[in-house]
Amino acid sequence: MSATFSDSTSEPDEPIKPVVVGDTCVAAAPLDFSGSSLFFPENSSAPCTNAPTGSSQSAPEAAALSDALCAKISPVSFGDCVFLLPSEADAWRSAVEMVRRYHGVVGRPKRRRFIVCVGPSDATASLPPCLEGDDEIVILRTDDHAALQAEVDVRTAGILIAPVRTQAGFEVVSGSVLARLRETADEYGLMLGFDETFCGLGRSGMLWAHEWTGVTPDLMIVSHASADAPPLAALVVTQRLARGALGGSPLVNGAALLAGHALVDALSTPGFQERVQSRSWYLEDQLSALFYRRRAAFTALDGLGLMQALRLAGDAEPMRAMLAEHGILTRAMGSVLGLFPPLTVEESDIDAAVFCIDMVCAQEER
Repeated sequence: MSATFSDSTSEPDEPIKPVVVGDTCVAAAPLDFSGSSLFFPENSSAPCTNAPTGSSQSAPEAAALSDALCAKISPVSFGDCVFLLPSEADAWRSAVEMVRRYHGVVGRPKRRRFIVCVGPSDATASLPPCLEGDDEIVILRTDDHAALQAEVDVRTAGILIAPVRTQAGFEVVSGSVLARLRETADEYGLMLGFDETFCGLGRSGMLWAHEWTGVTPDLMIVSHASADAPPLAALVVTQRLARGALGGSPLVNGAALLAGHALVDALSTPGFQERVQSRSWYLEDQLSALFYRRRAAFTALDGLGLMQALRLAGDAEPMRAMLAEHGILTRAMGSVLGLFPPLTVEESDIDAAVFCIDMVCAQEER
């Protein structure tokens, strides 16, 4: 969970606008709508902390920074306990072992099996990092509730799902699906875990994507990395599940902790999330108008917050490549063109991106 920022609610002096050259357009500066960063570089500066980013911390200082960051995350999440890890892979490994230890503590040591719900759209989706070699973790490629219940047995420890799936395609999982998973977990004494490594930290228009559904998990994985600091991941859990935690955890880089403080402070700034929601609505409105204007190019529009996706009849890679030539970076996911702008996106940035997509579609229709 690393990023640096300045006053994210301030408007830039010179917003980016598209430049029309003949029948094409070129962004005045590259616009990254690929989801690779939570903040545009021009909205970033050194983290606002008491120590410089490059300083080295002693073990007690790093522990104090870690404890302080956990204390910031817990009140703005469902969790009673937060564990910070140096990578997403470490967080997943810790989460799985914590759940297994919890079941052992309460007298159910045979419960070690996990069901990962990737859904029907992610036909090529794989397991979370570092869990591929675990033969007690299985992938379920359907959201059919009967199929899920058929997979649950006396060995099942938990269910894992991403509220917004972006690994191989794009899908916002409905609240009804998450609610049924919650009911199943409660009925059989399982742990429900949410993967918010991409859709968390404000991208959905709320701090956590699952907040839109009202369904609360037992654990959540969150992570983010940027060029400014090493990666940082957080494992957020309930007090009940924390009974399975072991003392001691991998050492987290001090610069990553400082950047994590800066990120959480930015997300907690009064009015910041409201501003993100406003930009989300604007992006959705502009893409809706584009979708109906270019029905020959797109078959569907879906999204949540600053995670929007245009579905094409064929592969989205050619359009992604053409947009990149014009300075608009997007993500191709099979037949889906994903637009995931930073939280600091301006309306003028959205206008530039939509304008270029419209121009590319016009050229393709000729």
